[in-house]
Amino acid sequence: MAEEDSTETAFPAQTAALPRAGKYRVVGRIGQGGMGIVYRAIDDDLGRTVALKFIPPQLDVDSGAAQRFLREARAASALDHLNIGTIFGIEETDDHRRFIVMAYYEGQNLGQRMADHARPLAPAEAIAIAIQVARGLAEAHGRAIVHRDIKPSNILLTQQGVVKIVDFGLAAMPGAEILTTTGRTMGTPAYMSPEQAAGKPLDGRTDIWSLGIVLLEMLTGERVFQAETMAGILSQVVRGKITALDRLQPPFRSVVAKSLERNPEKRYRSAAEFLAALEAAAPETIAVRQAPPSAWRTWRLALGALLLSALLGGAGWYWRNTRHQVFPGAPGSAGVFDQYQKGLELMRRWDREGNLDRAITLFTEATKSNPGFALGFARLAEAYRLRYALSRDPAYLDTATRNAEEAMRLNPDLAAVQVVWGRIQSLKGKNDLATASIERAIAIDPNDADAQLAIARQYERLGRQADAEAAFQKAKALDPDGIAPHDFYANWLLRQGRTADAIREWQTVIRIAPDDAAAWVNLGTAFSDSGRTAESVTAYERALQYKPTDMGYNNLGNAYVRSGRYAEAVDAYRKAIALSGRNYLFHGNLAEAYTRIKGYEGQAKPAFEHAIELAEEERKRNPRDSAVLRDLASYYADTGNPALAQERIATALLLSPQSPDIEANAAEVYELLGQREKALGFAKQALEHGFPRQRLQQNPALAGLLSALQ
Repeated sequence: MAEEDSTETAFPAQTAALPRAGKYRVVGRIGQGGMGIVYRAIDDDLGRTVALKFIPPQLDVDSGAAQRFLREARAASALDHLNIGTIFGIEETDDHRRFIVMAYYEGQNLGQRMADHARPLAPAEAIAIAIQVARGLAEAHGRAIVHRDIKPSNILLTQQGVVKIVDFGLAAMPGAEILTTTGRTMGTPAYMSPEQAAGKPLDGRTDIWSLGIVLLEMLTGERVFQAETMAGILSQVVRGKITALDRLQPPFRSVVAKSLERNPEKRYRSAAEFLAALEAAAPETIAVRQAPPSAWRTWRLALGALLLSALLGGAGWYWRNTRHQVFPGAPGSAGVFDQYQKGLELMRRWDREGNLDRAITLFTEATKSNPGFALGFARLAEAYRLRYALSRDPAYLDTATRNAEEAMRLNPDLAAVQVVWGRIQSLKGKNDLATASIERAIAIDPNDADAQLAIARQYERLGRQADAEAAFQKAKALDPDGIAPHDFYANWLLRQGRTADAIREWQTVIRIAPDDAAAWVNLGTAFSDSGRTAESVTAYERALQYKPTDMGYNNLGNAYVRSGRYAEAVDAYRKAIALSGRNYLFHGNLAEAYTRIKGYEGQAKPAFEHAIELAEEERKRNPRDSAVLRDLASYYADTGNPALAQERIATALLLSPQSPDIEANAAEVYELLGQREKALGFAKQALEHGFPRQRLQQNPALAGLLSALQ
């Protein structure tokens, strides 16, 4: 949530020094606008930063207005779109002051951006912002929700490069008109549609007018309607000539002009129609005649080369990192941006069926159209990296590497390029290079959430757990309604033995994205590790309803093993292998299940051998992956190869010092090898470093060891 506009309010600032509002710890005041004061706060339950907007008392006391407002805000809270700010809920303080809990976004609002004289708003950036706003409005209008107060201060430009519309429902609240003052140029009235100014019934076309005014101001650098009183502004809105349109050249002038028809019947019929017109008409060059010296702001705007400064969306892909990156000024430029933007939206939910493949297609087309597009190659590399992580097919890692190399060649000064390069180096076991690259990304942009997640994972591998947690927390603060920060942090918490905290994080992911199959799988794992086996089975089954995945079946098999349902576990592991036969974990787990079923012992050895073969291939690709080494040590111990078992677990412990997960595995390996004293030592270390005793108790190989620990 960026700072609000400075519109004065007619109520006393009695909320100016709130130390706490329920479970929210107020840490600072963001600003205030015509509809309330906004604070930055910490949600103590979830550990995330939020924005709290307190509704002015004059509006709160009117029960009819309050009820209408509540209905509107609740409807808006159901919106789930990249370009709409998230509303978490509506709550009250102990003294019954109502406030909205919203996602907090690092960045600035559009009004602040437009006032930045040192970095004038280029036409390409203006159009990109308008397109994203139109996308959000199209989603809202499709659900019969009208904003009614589109203006620069209600359009946030996040540091992730995503445009967010905020304050849905606020302008609909009766009584809002008492909060504006005369004697100065007003904000909200200047963006009202003529029908709104006249007090007539409103529909989505009022938002189209307001967005048209905002776009015209971005393109020309001056206010469309200016007067010293509200009455003067409203008079211009209803009947004044919009002279700023004359400075736009055809054909784009007609696109904006249609959004500003005073008769709503002559405007675009919907935000979706306006969006289509903007996307279709994004021209090769926008010529805008310079505003006169008395204008709000003066600069000359031309789109000879389509600057990427505000055309990038998605976590970790920041505008200011793109100052040297250009699209060539060619008719295909707008199409390249659109392909890239759509690819980023798909990557937000790469877990959904087909999204990753479609994103790869879009990024590939974008880089073919523009071979100098460094960020396009970087995102393509990230998509292939994910493909490799899911399939373990080395061909995907090779493709990811080639695209990352091209991105590095084109522009190594982009944080996103350094992040994907670092992640690929990490996959290859080159942790020093990986850490250096990701730290360079953070030096380029310390507010890159994706870079913070990447460095957190590197710190974990280096045993710097406090630094890892700090980076995870910063990533969550930077991208509060993103899935990845909560998911990555939860995985780390689980590996640290903080299972209850991990459960809360994955429950947060599910609140953000209820159909996220991967989050349900992970939640099931956390339940299982907590001994809540029945709940884990339910979570896995829910995950498989949303998306039948190899890991979903694998983890369901694990839950069955812990329940003693070995035959069902074998069936689940076989289904996982049918979906992804090259994942050594599935074969290793199948082998373990075979050892528990009478008559199947003979099938365990070939299953272990297949798991070892695949895991060794993985180790050769990444000889410093402690998780692979840990698993290999267990397989060698199970199959009677003590020398390799001890070598692999020793290397894993060296690579991941003080990792409770690796230490617990070492206890199992040495217990299987008959070295009780070493096993006891590692079990004690694992418990001291936070590994849950219950997870040790769930491991049949450690039954005798645990009795010795009593």
